[in-house]
Amino acid sequence: MVKKLAHEVELLADVAKAFAESLHLETTLESILHALEAHLGLERGAITLLDADSEMISLKVAHGLSEACAEQITYRVGEGITGLVVQSGQEVVVPDIRKDPRFLAKTGQRSRSKGQKIAFFCVPIKLEGKTIGAISVDRTVRPSDDFEAYVRLLEVVATMVAQAVKLNKLVESDRRQLRSQNEQLLRELKNRFNIHNMVGTSNAMIEVYRLIEQVANSNATVLIRGESGTGKDLIAHAIHYNSHRAKKPFVKINCTALPETLLESELFGHEKGAFTGAAERKPGRFELADGGTIFLDEIGDFSLNLQVKLLRVIQFKEFERVGGYETIKSNVRIIVATNKNLEEEIKSGLFREDLYYRINVFPIYMPPLRDRTNDVMLLADFFLERYARENNKAINRISTPAIEMLTSYHWPGNVRELENCIERAVLLCNEDVIRSDHLPPSLQMVRKSNQSDALSLPEKVANLEREMIVDALKKTSGCQRRAAAELGVTQRILGYKVRKYDILKRP
Repeated sequence: MVKKLAHEVELLADVAKAFAESLHLETTLESILHALEAHLGLERGAITLLDADSEMISLKVAHGLSEACAEQITYRVGEGITGLVVQSGQEVVVPDIRKDPRFLAKTGQRSRSKGQKIAFFCVPIKLEGKTIGAISVDRTVRPSDDFEAYVRLLEVVATMVAQAVKLNKLVESDRRQLRSQNEQLLRELKNRFNIHNMVGTSNAMIEVYRLIEQVANSNATVLIRGESGTGKDLIAHAIHYNSHRAKKPFVKINCTALPETLLESELFGHEKGAFTGAAERKPGRFELADGGTIFLDEIGDFSLNLQVKLLRVIQFKEFERVGGYETIKSNVRIIVATNKNLEEEIKSGLFREDLYYRINVFPIYMPPLRDRTNDVMLLADFFLERYARENNKAINRISTPAIEMLTSYHWPGNVRELENCIERAVLLCNEDVIRSDHLPPSLQMVRKSNQSDALSLPEKVANLEREMIVDALKKTSGCQRRAAAELGVTQRILGYKVRKYDILKRP
């Protein structure tokens, strides 16, 4: 009795281990059948599951059958012993399969020694009160066999199988949800970085769009040049998400953010023990970007040592991890960017000439904002809409004096500075229009520098009054009666102010 109990405990322990070791349903069920075979001495075993849509019962895993045979075996609900068990939800024990007409022998005739009987056990697999399948096993009958004990044991195993099926459904649901989310994210990224969604209609930007379209579907290395803050990373994103590599990773690394030793490890990975603190092997960005695109921002800050290693990756498509000897092949499209004059860097001995010619296959120049004055207000309106929405503010326009300040500024910080300027203005604004006093001091100073003396208080008040009148007239399409109501003054007073500030005569 003690020995028998020990076998049962070992069986259940192995089944529990199979349950814990894999989230893959078929792998788990295979391990469970192996445990039954090892501890119960089975001739054959099978786990069948019901397809609720087709109402057909199919073999999920089976022992003692060829894979081709197992794939072809199916039962209708109510067909044979297996179908009957799934239909009734009750176990069936056949002490001698030769004497039971319900036994269909779909899995083939059992071979046996002379005088031996083979018993067939089939118990339902139930999940949340519904029968979802069955476990069926063959066993050569021995005089000491306790059929009821075998059934109870199989029922326990069937309960564990049901939990494995439930867990698999949850995992598959999560996987489908993740796949759906990934596909949605990819669509959003492709839409966000679609060339036609980039802001700018100046001739300089039209040329940038043309170059992106030409190079996107190639594998050519791209060099993006331009001042800091012009949006070079947007070009890199647009190239990747409009290429055949769009479904593969886009990996970005800022070359100025890390010291040389860490940057090499980040790019190429390292082996365990390669340096102090390297407790385990770590893949580099080139490995993580396999099949996709790697964007090396500020390539001009690469050390000469790293330039040599990057040259090898570009030229031979291979590299080694730090502290490693294994050569790793690289299938990565490389895009680099810099705000430095690389030709001057070469003359100064700070940048390798051979690397320059390797990365300068397809150069794209991102113009500074001061050269695309026609795009300033397009960008300002774009940022205004974004930050007004993010901050739940009903701001829908920019006043004329504020527009004049935005368009007359030289924008040394380029698009990034303009974005920060509009975000600040949105945070300060408590009405529906961005006014000149909401703009940062740097733009206010430009206005002051264009005047001989600082404005007096009456002049500042007059400027604000004029600005409000112009905005009200714009808002009401020039209707002075509605503009007066908007401003809370009489139409006669508004008419006086319009004449005073000579508003209607201005273009």
